Amino acid sequence: MMNYEKPGLPHIIFGSGTYVKVGTVLTGYNVTKCLIVTDPGVMNLGMVDKVGTVIEAHGIQYDVFKDVMPDPLDTVALQVAEIIKNGGYDGVVALGGGSPMDVAKAAALIASFEESVEDLHDYRRTGPKARTDWKRNYPLVTIPTTSGTGAEVTSSAVITYSRTNLKFSFGNEAIHADTAIIDPEFTLGMPAGPTINGAMDALSHALENVVGNSQSEYSNMMMLECIERVWKWLPIAVAEPNDLEAREQLSWAAHNSEANGGIPNGHAVGHALSSFYHLIHGHSCVIVLPTVIRHHAEASQKAIAEIAKRIGVPVTGDAKVDAERVAQAVHRFYKSFGLMSLKEWMDAKGYEDDRETYIQKMIPFVLDDFKSTTWNPPIHLDENMCGKVCGMVYDDK
Repeated sequence: MMNYEKPGLPHIIFGSGTYVKVGTVLTGYNVTKCLIVTDPGVMNLGMVDKVGTVIEAHGIQYDVFKDVMPDPLDTVALQVAEIIKNGGYDGVVALGGGSPMDVAKAAALIASFEESVEDLHDYRRTGPKARTDWKRNYPLVTIPTTSGTGAEVTSSAVITYSRTNLKFSFGNEAIHADTAIIDPEFTLGMPAGPTINGAMDALSHALENVVGNSQSEYSNMMMLECIERVWKWLPIAVAEPNDLEAREQLSWAAHNSEANGGIPNGHAVGHALSSFYHLIHGHSCVIVLPTVIRHHAEASQKAIAEIAKRIGVPVTGDAKVDAERVAQAVHRFYKSFGLMSLKEWMDAKGYEDDRETYIQKMIPFVLDDFKSTTWNPPIHLDENMCGKVCGMVYDDK
């Protein structure tokens, strides 16, 4: 059996209707005034009012920062940190999808130390620019309104670097929330587009963790279950947006695909794709999955065979044949929801980069992401291997 480490996690509250516990949770952390970090969409849907009513009922004041946009910039995280530091707040609530979560996590950490921070990223580092001795002083509660990113439990924040417009991971073990409240009712009625893209992100987390070199006996058990649930329940959630069981199953899969260890290696490529070619995050990650599977065919033969069983793909015992079958099944799965391959997307959106231009553009920014170090065989030690992986994504039509 493989050795493994399971990182610290927030206190987890999962289940329909559990958002009403937010007031009790904040009271338990002695919070008297909190900042809710969210986005305009969540604000317009009335979810902030629902959560705010509960918070006020416990005698806690709150204000709202509602201007988080998709793929949030480092400048926004720094702005919110200043608001937290100077606004008399003693707690933070993140409410929304991955973007508000990541801004709130980064901001609450940055606000906790006296030194001035102007730049969250060091180019070509092997990990995020956050010292291990940085500690967060503000209690943080996360409440996701989507089922995909798993950002409510992770120990990093995905932020877009304003100088390059490319994504990077920022954080350390202190950045993850104190409590995560996952209430699937907040995802009821979600339109098909966000539902699909969120689920594709969850599928990518789980599958990449299974075949990467950070897998373990514990994480694989959970990831395989997450893969199976996304595969089964996403079609139902798309067809019946108010099916509570489907929403609960997707929320469970999205949460657990990020709460149980492992590093999603394909995201190193997915982040660069979404930055350069403006794909939605879940879309950019899922089109990398067939390449992840093919690349790991021999190194992760047993794991890929287990994935095949979970998604109903027959295996032969030949590593490359079985990997190709699983890769094609994943390709068909995302295409069945109307998502385009990378080349189809580039053609449809008018991107004119030829194959070689695209590869040379991608390589340095894939290698800039520490997740590129978790491929097997390695891609971070050889630019040619990294380029080969990028080319495989381009060729997967």
